[in-house]
Amino acid sequence: MPTVPALALKKTTLGLVGGMGALFEAVGFVVTTPAVWPLAILPVIVALVLTVGCGALGLWGATALADHLAAAASGGLAVAIAWVLRVLLGGVALLLSVVVAMSLAQPLSGFALERIARAQEKRLGGREWPEQGTLASMLGSLQVTFTALAMGLPVLAVLTAITILAPPAAIVTIPLKFLTTALMIAWDFLDYPLSVRGVTVTGRLRFVAAHFWAVLGFGVASGLVLLVPGVGLFLLPIGVAGATRLVLAQERLLLKP
Repeated sequence: MPTVPALALKKTTLGLVGGMGALFEAVGFVVTTPAVWPLAILPVIVALVLTVGCGALGLWGATALADHLAAAASGGLAVAIAWVLRVLLGGVALLLSVVVAMSLAQPLSGFALERIARAQEKRLGGREWPEQGTLASMLGSLQVTFTALAMGLPVLAVLTAITILAPPAAIVTIPLKFLTTALMIAWDFLDYPLSVRGVTVTGRLRFVAAHFWAVLGFGVASGLVLLVPGVGLFLLPIGVAGATRLVLAQERLLLKP
């Protein structure tokens, strides 16, 4: 009896590794393209100012909260509890300050990031999309940013509360906080390549759902870069270029016969 040849399955998503690769491939584009250097330095300066401000405010709040929570104990135990809480809450505060700073720096330097996204797509042979007004682009970016914060911050708050109330659960909550932060970062970076295409917030949610592992891989790679002191400040222009590579690669996979 003749056998029927198996049909090759069409690959329609980059996957986890492909998503991570999109970020690191974008490094080469930014570093070797002098034309985008002035555009890349603006979001770095804005992110630096916001990170320092949000970080200082976050550490002050974390210290005050730690001291308040430790006040119920007495003597040396209170001091030990206070220091442990300061470290835990301070770390969370610094991570959140970076996320918030990056999220706000994005719309504030939106015109520069949009030009980087367009330059990256042009380099890859993509189409040129119609220009958008500066105000409309900024308002759209703010909507996307606040959507990410509204979805992500409550999850991070719950995971932080669980960590404080049940410290052994940190083995689960800390990785979950990292993955949540990674998805928030990826969502923000995807703003520009999807914005120039006129994709709505609902359409972006569908894109993330359809290509979840690629988006997660991209976000994880971005989160790992943020852990390197100082390097994270340069993530905005690289992240936008990487997100553009990811979106364009996904479109080409779907169109490939």
